[in-house]
Order: sequence, then structure tokens, then C-alpha cells
Amino acid sequence: MEVLVTDRYCPSCGQMVEGRTGVSAAPMAPSPGPREVPQVPPTGPKSPGGAAALNFFFPGLGYIYTGLGRNMGEIIFGALVFIFYFVGFEVGYLIDLLTYVPPTTPVNVSPYATLILLAFLLPFAFAYDGYRRAKSP
Repeated sequence: MEVLVTDRYCPSCGQMVEGRTGVSAAPMAPSPGPREVPQVPPTGPKSPGGAAALNFFFPGLGYIYTGLGRNMGEIIFGALVFIFYFVGFEVGYLIDLLTYVPPTTPVNVSPYATLILLAFLLPFAFAYDGYRRAKSP
């Protein structure tokens, strides 16, 4: 890069060039560009069967497994599903089993029994969704 006599600053590096005379033809090393942030390499492919099994037996853990190295939102979603579904329903169901008192009169099916049935059917949906998410790129 040429620095002219009339230039006060080097057009390449910006240093003050007062006191120099004539033309400078010494090329300056190019200034480094913006630093590149190293990208975290994605982890290998996730096992669809593993994600399905984790989501079936421990709802939410399959989402955490598929989100590792790929999607932080999926990890957070999996943690919330695990906390609210698994801990909430399963612990609640165990408490109900441990404190069960047989009714003295015949009862029809209660809404609570329907909710318990739903709690046992949802892992199938979680397993399918975990399988599907692990297969997607």
C-alpha cells in the first residue's frame, strides 16, 4: 500500500506517518479479520430406539437425550416434562396407592381414575415423539 507525502496516517494500518518523506512501498501485513468463534461440533446421530425407550420409561429424558449438542430448547422442554409429568404423576400415583382405603359403597369410575389411565397412556405418545425427533436431522 502506498503512503503519499500528503497522508498523515497509513491507509493500511492507521499509524501516524508524520516525519516520513516520499512514498512508502513496503506492503503491510493484512490486519486480522474478526475472530471466528469455534463452533461446537454436533454430536453423532441419536438412536431413535434409545430416545423412544427413555421417553417411555422416564418421560422427558428422551427429549434431553435428543437435544444434547443440538438444541438447548429441547433440553429445557425435556427437563420440564420430566419434572411435571414423571415426578408429578408418578409420585402422586404412588402416594395414592400407599394411602388407598377401599370404598364401603360401590362407586362408578371417578375422573381421577381416568386421569391415572391417561398418565399411563401418555408414555406411548412421548416414546413416539422421541423416536421421531431422534430421526430428524
